[in-house]
Amino acid sequence: MSHRRIRVQNTNDMEMFRGLDYSVSRAVQAGQIVHLQGQTGIPLNGKGFIGEDNPAAQAENAMQCVKVLLEEAGSKMEDIVKITTYVTDASYRAQVYPVLAKHLGDVYPCSTGLVVKALATPIVDFEIDVFAIIPRDEDHVRIRKGTTKGGYLLPDMDFRASKAVRAGQNVYLTGSTGLTLDGSDFVGKGDPAAQADNAMRCVKTLLEEVGARMEDICKVTTYVTKHEYRAEVYPVLSHHLKDVRPVSTGLIIPALAAPEIDFEIDVFAVIPEAGETNRRIRPTNTNLHEAVDPRFPGLDYKLARAIRAGDKVFMQGQVGRTFDGGFVGKGDPAAQAGNAMQCVRQLLEEAGASMGDICKVIAYVKDVAYREQVYPVISEHMKGVDPVSTGVVVDSFGHPDVDFEIDVFAVVGAAHA
Repeated sequence: MSHRRIRVQNTNDMEMFRGLDYSVSRAVQAGQIVHLQGQTGIPLNGKGFIGEDNPAAQAENAMQCVKVLLEEAGSKMEDIVKITTYVTDASYRAQVYPVLAKHLGDVYPCSTGLVVKALATPIVDFEIDVFAIIPRDEDHVRIRKGTTKGGYLLPDMDFRASKAVRAGQNVYLTGSTGLTLDGSDFVGKGDPAAQADNAMRCVKTLLEEVGARMEDICKVTTYVTKHEYRAEVYPVLSHHLKDVRPVSTGLIIPALAAPEIDFEIDVFAVIPEAGETNRRIRPTNTNLHEAVDPRFPGLDYKLARAIRAGDKVFMQGQVGRTFDGGFVGKGDPAAQAGNAMQCVRQLLEEAGASMGDICKVIAYVKDVAYREQVYPVISEHMKGVDPVSTGVVVDSFGHPDVDFEIDVFAVVGAAHA
């Protein structure tokens, strides 16, 4: 299997990003898996922008691009398993979700909706990440399909989604919060720990309903709306995940789908083939990093730096932290990015992969001005890779010294399988 990189472009050739030499693809097909670049109001040719001051028009352009890119990758809208939407103001949700509902129809993807500090440039109000899997011999299994119509969130809108999707051995979940599984009620208003407990109980139930287990979890991404909530929710996660040792990324963002939601968790799981296990690389623990990260003294939260699950590699969000718990680049986002990318390279090698196997990266910064500092570093490490890329500005990260974090999704090609 070799990766097919579709519509490779350089940001130097795009009107909004001239001067930034970063070569990316609009889509990457790796076997059955299709990763898309985060889609916005930027047309496929990278020229101009559609929908300034109009989030609905940006969403319309984005979804038209999604359809074209999936078709060029040999896929279709019905293959979408997960979407993550980013808006820069909570009020934009009411404008963009009718557009998504129109384009997605009866696809019923898993869905997570985030309100972020900013996106690539000030005129971008909406972005969507799309994960799709081309079916092999059987259709995707979509669990607990429903509509927001009359429910707790978006009650006046017919937006259709699933709580879980199983596509072969791959399992995707809708972002879990304090919302009950039937979508009719909310648990833990004003209590982030109770929301996290409800979310993790929902995760366990959904995994069981698709034939998976907690032990099959590979990657978790947690979102909280205030930094201090991390100290409340991480003991809950540690309790539920016990010895699972997922890879983890933790972000602080301005808001989630409703004002009362303080916590949300995204979960990616892979059910191992018979006789195989998901290999967890460089086991670690939050209590090993108190010297640089005293958030959780005594918390026994067991994690991994990377996981190889079949031909897929999931990775902990990489920052300026070294493998021995030190920190590189305080006050210097570019130095943090350099350390992060060196760690990415080493973890891929330990997983039996290489930089050329990277399909998608999501780069997070806490100030949009840092993009000009970190992207040349990312570009230098990824010459010739041409991943799909999404860039998001968040409020902050797990430690106040962190200015940059990168998520990496890789699929091992034939040369390393």
